[in-house]
Amino acid sequence: MKKMEDEMQVALFRDRRSANIEDEAAARAVVVVEEQIDMAVGRAIEPLKQQIAGLEVKLESGLKGMQTSIDGLKWYIIGLGSLMTGAIAIGAALTACAQFIK
Repeated sequence: MKKMEDEMQVALFRDRRSANIEDEAAARAVVVVEEQIDMAVGRAIEPLKQQIAGLEVKLESGLKGMQTSIDGLKWYIIGLGSLMTGAIAIGAALTACAQFIK
């Protein structure tokens, strides 16, 4: 990319020189053209920057919602695991008691 910019600068400078414009004026003209191009490109990509920013916000909010869902699922699994462990312990205790009752 830098090479293309350098080639463009040289071409613009040579064009100005061939029109018998002195070096300093030709260099200033090249700078002005570059600034105009930078401004035009900046204006052209501004809507794209805004779209990207909007997508970033949507993505972040979606990820936060997903994290909330994952956290809820994690606590559900922990609760269910604890309940199952308790049920197993009660079942084992009842089985042991049933052995003594017989």
